[in-house]
Amino acid sequence: MKKKSKLKVGVLGIRRGAGFAKTFNINPHTELVAICDFDKDRINKFIYESKNKNITVYDNYDKFLEHETDIVVIAGYCTDHAPQAVKALNAGKHVLSEVTACKTLAEGVSLCRAVEKSKKIYMLAENYCYFSYTKEMQKLYKEGKIGEYMYGECEYIHDCRPSWLFLTNGPNHWRNWHPAGYYCTHSIGPIITITNTRPVKVSGFVVPNILGRGVGRVGDDWGVLMCTMDNGALTRVISWSTGIRDSIWYRLYGTKGAMENNRLRDTNVLNLTIEKSLGKLYEKSYETKFLKYADLAKKAGHGGSDFFIVWDFVDAIINNKKPPIDVYQAMDMTLPGILGFRSACNGNVSLEVPDFRREDIRKKYENDNLSPDPNVRGTKYYIHPSILGEIKIPRYIYHEINKKREKAFYKLLESKEK
Repeated sequence: MKKKSKLKVGVLGIRRGAGFAKTFNINPHTELVAICDFDKDRINKFIYESKNKNITVYDNYDKFLEHETDIVVIAGYCTDHAPQAVKALNAGKHVLSEVTACKTLAEGVSLCRAVEKSKKIYMLAENYCYFSYTKEMQKLYKEGKIGEYMYGECEYIHDCRPSWLFLTNGPNHWRNWHPAGYYCTHSIGPIITITNTRPVKVSGFVVPNILGRGVGRVGDDWGVLMCTMDNGALTRVISWSTGIRDSIWYRLYGTKGAMENNRLRDTNVLNLTIEKSLGKLYEKSYETKFLKYADLAKKAGHGGSDFFIVWDFVDAIINNKKPPIDVYQAMDMTLPGILGFRSACNGNVSLEVPDFRREDIRKKYENDNLSPDPNVRGTKYYIHPSILGEIKIPRYIYHEINKKREKAFYKLLESKEK
């Protein structure tokens, strides 16, 4: 990176954003100057733990955007990211946005247009593209080790039910209604960045709501996508899903070989197979490691991946170059989930995944506001978040969750007092 004066950073959403705040302070070219959150306890916790009394605190996003910052990190509610990013871009800020990029196609159109109009850097913070093994796969693919991408599988199975009381705060919290298929960037994102392909068609499938209703969730338990890529390859995607055994896994088959990380344990181990000649295979398994800045990365979250997201984002700003996951690739990672759920609701039909790099295509979707967001319930835009239709959760479920949450909160206070 070239030497520049420090860029001023503001972070919206200090729960997930706390990790980013720490990582921007690690970066030698940036400094945290402001945070915004609507939870006073969370703000106080962050200020106490960071030991930084010079950070300006806001509970109003519009006022926060008036603060003198160069960068805004969007790390609040998943389903608010696009409109918040548009506001920040319109205010002249560079934007690093958490996943997903948008919750409707119309929001995606608005976001692409805002990026183009502002001429600011927008990057999607898809940290699963930055794990040591996904970066190693990207390197191997670029070197041609497995040839042309033909078929792949990816999955993000994460049973959040044990921590649901800490992750949600009522029936309208986004995690309780968000369709499982929508949250697909952790799974398909690395496939897109490794192979530099994009999905052009998607068929969606779901496992209906069985486990989720026990914690107050009305979205379906599993989302599965079958994507046709622009080079003809086929990718099977399991979006965020509620399974008894967590799994983060990527397998790619090419014309000359295959590679995958370990599925359930030691996921940093990569297994590579190369066809030397018909029937003769070269096989290698090894633990992947970051080759640069490994010590600094250890101080960041998600296995060091957060460090490299911030590093690449800041590098793009300083050198005025395209970020690794720009707004268009963010759409390639996000739109299959939205459209895949529609496919599942309509008999698993194959739907086109539009390329929002083109304004003539965006024009077709600029008013596509279909959404399972309860805020549009009762309007023509509302769709149920489950293929089962409306799921009614008994009130006692939320009552029990609230009781457990309060108990955990008071237990935490008691431990601090001691």
